[in-house]
Amino acid sequence: MASPSDDRPSTVDDASLLSPDDLCGRSLLALVAAGHAMAARIRTLSDRVPLPYWAASRLPGPRQSGPGGSNEARQQQQRQRSKSTSSGEVGGLFNLFGPSRKAGSEGAPEDKTGGDELSDARKYAPFLFDFNYLHNPEEYEASLLARARDGPGEDGGKTAAGGGGGSNGGPAGLDLAQLEREFTVNQSKTVVEFYELFESVVGYHTDLSSFVDDLNRGYYIRHTVESVLSDEVGRRLVCEAVYLWGVLLITMEHYLPGPVRERLVISYHRMVGRDPSLGDISKIDSVVALCRSSAVRPPATAHRSSHKHPADEMRLFARFPLPSDFVRNVVGCLLSSDIYRRSTTAFPSIDHRSVALAGQASILYVVLYFDPHALREENAKMRSVVDRFFGDNWVVHVYGGLTADLGKEWGRYGAARAAMAGVLGEESVRVLHVGNAKLIGQCMAELRAYLTMGILTDGFVLDNRRDLLNCLRRCNIALRWRILHRRTADVALREIICAKQADGALTTDPKLEGDFAVSESHVISLLLLTSQLEMQLKDTFRQLLERREDIWSSCKTRTSGMMSDLAGYFGGGDGDGGSGSRAAALSKVDRHEGLSDWFAAMADEVNALSYESGEHVTVRGRRIQHCVQSLEEIELFDVVDRDVQARAFVGEARGMLLQMARAVGISSGVLDDMAWISDMSYGVECIRSYVDIIHARISKDPANVSLLQGFFLKLSTSSDGPIERPTSGTPGGAGVSDYYSSKLISFVRTVLSIVPVSVFAIIVQMSDIFERRLQPLPLRVPVEKLSSFAQLGERYKLSMMAHEVSIFANGILNMETTRIGGKEISPREFLEEGIRREMVSHVAELFNNLLQFDFAADAETVSSMNKHQAAAMRSLNSLGGRLEGLQRALVSVEDYISIPGLTMWHEETARILNYNVEQEVNKYLLKKVLDVDSRYQSSLAPIPRFPRTENEATCINFTGRVVSMLVKITDAQYATFSLERSGWYSADGSVVFGRNNIALLRKAIGVIGLTGIDRLLCYRILHELHRLVKFFRTNVTKQGMLLEQLRDELSPQWKTTANSVAIYHSGSKKTEMLMLPMLTCFRRVGQSQLLRRMIKYELQRCASKEAKLFQQKIEIRNAEILISELIKDELDVSEVKELSLLTNAIGLGDPINTIFMTTDPMEGLPVLLLFFVINYVPKLSYDPVSGSLAKVKSGYPIDGWPIVAGISTLLRQFHPSYTKAFLGYVGQFIRLSVQTYVSRKQEKKEGSSRLAADLKTAIVMMEQLCDLSNLPDSDLYEHVPQYLIEMCSEI
Repeated sequence: MASPSDDRPSTVDDASLLSPDDLCGRSLLALVAAGHAMAARIRTLSDRVPLPYWAASRLPGPRQSGPGGSNEARQQQQRQRSKSTSSGEVGGLFNLFGPSRKAGSEGAPEDKTGGDELSDARKYAPFLFDFNYLHNPEEYEASLLARARDGPGEDGGKTAAGGGGGSNGGPAGLDLAQLEREFTVNQSKTVVEFYELFESVVGYHTDLSSFVDDLNRGYYIRHTVESVLSDEVGRRLVCEAVYLWGVLLITMEHYLPGPVRERLVISYHRMVGRDPSLGDISKIDSVVALCRSSAVRPPATAHRSSHKHPADEMRLFARFPLPSDFVRNVVGCLLSSDIYRRSTTAFPSIDHRSVALAGQASILYVVLYFDPHALREENAKMRSVVDRFFGDNWVVHVYGGLTADLGKEWGRYGAARAAMAGVLGEESVRVLHVGNAKLIGQCMAELRAYLTMGILTDGFVLDNRRDLLNCLRRCNIALRWRILHRRTADVALREIICAKQADGALTTDPKLEGDFAVSESHVISLLLLTSQLEMQLKDTFRQLLERREDIWSSCKTRTSGMMSDLAGYFGGGDGDGGSGSRAAALSKVDRHEGLSDWFAAMADEVNALSYESGEHVTVRGRRIQHCVQSLEEIELFDVVDRDVQARAFVGEARGMLLQMARAVGISSGVLDDMAWISDMSYGVECIRSYVDIIHARISKDPANVSLLQGFFLKLSTSSDGPIERPTSGTPGGAGVSDYYSSKLISFVRTVLSIVPVSVFAIIVQMSDIFERRLQPLPLRVPVEKLSSFAQLGERYKLSMMAHEVSIFANGILNMETTRIGGKEISPREFLEEGIRREMVSHVAELFNNLLQFDFAADAETVSSMNKHQAAAMRSLNSLGGRLEGLQRALVSVEDYISIPGLTMWHEETARILNYNVEQEVNKYLLKKVLDVDSRYQSSLAPIPRFPRTENEATCINFTGRVVSMLVKITDAQYATFSLERSGWYSADGSVVFGRNNIALLRKAIGVIGLTGIDRLLCYRILHELHRLVKFFRTNVTKQGMLLEQLRDELSPQWKTTANSVAIYHSGSKKTEMLMLPMLTCFRRVGQSQLLRRMIKYELQRCASKEAKLFQQKIEIRNAEILISELIKDELDVSEVKELSLLTNAIGLGDPINTIFMTTDPMEGLPVLLLFFVINYVPKLSYDPVSGSLAKVKSGYPIDGWPIVAGISTLLRQFHPSYTKAFLGYVGQFIRLSVQTYVSRKQEKKEGSSRLAADLKTAIVMMEQLCDLSNLPDSDLYEHVPQYLIEMCSEI
């Protein structure tokens, strides 16, 4: 049976209403097409509702329990995976913007953050208002401003205006204005899409009402409502147009619950109020009426179920009513006529009447909500509805896989409830259940007989066409009833229908006695076998249709030859009239002129039969029938009857003639009937609950994969109806086709996912052998040790696992390429995509679970930090080993399963690392990169998200934790950086983080991971610089007069004034409160820059070792582009961007020279930096062993090289004059310090030794600054003479 939407519109030749010149027909067809398109759009956008709207509505979003069947599939895959690491814990910080899934549900990244993400999303709830906002918007806005000013009170986040904003708010003091700005920047596009959808739904009602009014007013001249309803095509289209309006309301209520719709509309209203360029709110009243929540609050998970929950349809449909007379005419048309004639042709039996009218029943179910009086009061009409459409069923398919239980849906309406009472009685249901169980048993026996190898030949199909089609009808009827009614909402009825065998035994066929138990496994068996028979029959009939003329010609030639042979045979000749083989089979008999002439005339009669004679098929069939009857009569003739050879020839000729008749009788109508019979649009969502059973069967026997191709082809018919109208009625129908095709392909991936899950589980086991048990083979092996290195037992296990992998993969690899909907699917591609998906999930879990570091907050000591550093290095080493083993295992099986293993490995690991870096960077950005916009996220192999760890709550994922680990172990409080030794060292001289450690990090996360860490460090530096600039403009600028005064007193820089010491002393005291924030910034920036420097050196070393030629090419090309820039040649921007990525990958460039930001001049900055140096020089001393400035006091968080790198980075962001001025001020200070030191030493005053140490420290700091900034020595000597520096070094 086909759903109402599965009707194929008639061609222009068949119906004048659809002719290009008929405006009425074209308008009606466009209306129906638009309805299908909007229904698809609602479903598409329902998967993209931002999570904060679910949180504010107190409904769980799709990501909390998984979207429909795809979550079940992920659970099944999770059970199949071989777990090698422990799971993570709580969290999720910046992934707050809901699912960004594409067409299908597994286009969604796997969410493993649990309820924490929903909790984080609730911080947006205070400004996501429902329609209560419209009663008094000023009060709501004022309460929002007050809350942003004061923070949430004890109400937990409810507004003063009544709590329309939802529940839990953010923490006290949270800047709600900034939070709302961030939300608007990231979600405005999505909110606008939803509002445009609501406007288009309202527009559909407007267009439908206008069409009806135009018909009533005679706008279409010769068309009226009555004339259109009397036309076959018009009747179909009008009923569908009204039905689709109801479907839009039901679908929107189901997939976009009222509380969510209200908040989306108010968000749009407030966004447009602040920025009118975002859209237009002229139709806001109609949209509000459409989106207002109904009185019945939907169940918490209703939007994720494919079974419709009872809602207040009366209230919903009454908001946008249709003319009552028009609705009653449509209802009468549905009751009195069959609007889909093809369905009654496909199911001609009176016993199948309810199935033949199932599509019409779906339309009637929806349309009756526009006529509530009939549902409540008109008992006679409702009895006729039930008698005609629902006499043996009560679970109806509404649209697109959405089902409804009439027992619940109509239980609120008196007349409808009374009419359904006879059907819903337990005894009546038991009778239907038993009858269906017996029918399933009969169908299973017939299917096994027909699907026996060698049975379905062309001849068998032609001879038994009617029996085969009847078998298909029975199978599909049994399937439809069982699949739909297992979803009944009545618990008592469900216990009858879903009864289990008392002994718990698993049988192949349903139990046809006692409780007549039919399990889900029986349903799947019937479904798979039915789809297999349908696929084979369709292929056979399709081939027969293509070869009809060839079959006709071949049979005709052979029959004519046989008649000629028999004529020669009875004529006493040698039988030369036929083929040699046939003539040789006939020995000579006595001459019989009568029979010879008769067979010769029969040969002429057969030759006169023509396939292209222009005669009607019935005329040709009658002529063939006369020939067959003549042969039957001649066979009774005594001479022929006694001759075995002649009788055999006559029988064979008669069979050939019958073959000709059957071949010419085949038409395309057979395939059309089969399309209606095999339709499964009703179960496209229900079938998801059976995926686990299919997976279990394939796991038990991989050969079962061969049955899935027919199953997928059967499911593909479910999209024909929704696609047909939009494709024929509107230019945008391709989008609808893509949606339904992608949904089906997504389900196919879910079903087939068990194969790559099983394959990858074996690969993981192989990786364990490669990593832990298989010894690396040296270049030279002594003979006596050859047997130990052979490790035959381990290699035998690997070979057995590889064989098992090939068995699983063969099932998919042997499947043929299939077309589903408008897209072609390749099982080989599905296998590769599935393995990619499993590899991404497994590798992402390895990264997440092994890159977790246990650092105690604010309670670390040097010894504990050393322990954590050692544990972190062990984690990196373990991760590198596991990834290497997995890579070797994947490469070892790539030929068995026909995949590019090494290429896949590099592509997916790079994608995982880049995606996690991208998400970690989001915390520094106002405009977040959502999954839907990410170039690294994929719907085919989604990268999972994991919860945050308790110890690293501010880190989104493992990349942030790695950066945090590096920052903590290299903190100035515990370690000192040495540029000469290229690393951080503890006080006792042991390595904390050096060249070997950075190499270990590269082994664990690769070159892509290192470049990602470098990118995160860049954003960390940028963040700190912005904070410093903000601090300078808000705090330092207030002391602008002081800095200006100090600058004037110290000018000119080449001269030392008499009161300089007093100036320095006074300036240090007055700027002391500004020093600590600057120290923090310089420490963090400098530390990050030195880490970047180590990363660059490691990347350079790796590139020169493993890709020297490539490195040289990039360097040369980079130099060419720089030259082109100097001579003002035009450059290709895309090439420059690509080259920039490559230069980062090979470590080209100096991190210190990076320009992170552009900002307005900061007057007084060089003077402020001078006093920073004056303040912190006494806290440092030169360590000749490490060649760095070390802290004087142990445990003080200061280190020379990070401070120097931080100052250098800051100065690099400004004009070079800032650096020159800073060197001038410090040079002036050094010269004065030398004078002071000399005078004190001559006068033998106290403090000269301390002054000498500070003077030496200041000179070393300036030398290091010039060295790190790549400044020439002359820049320093310009302010501090070289002889003075040499003299100070000997102090």
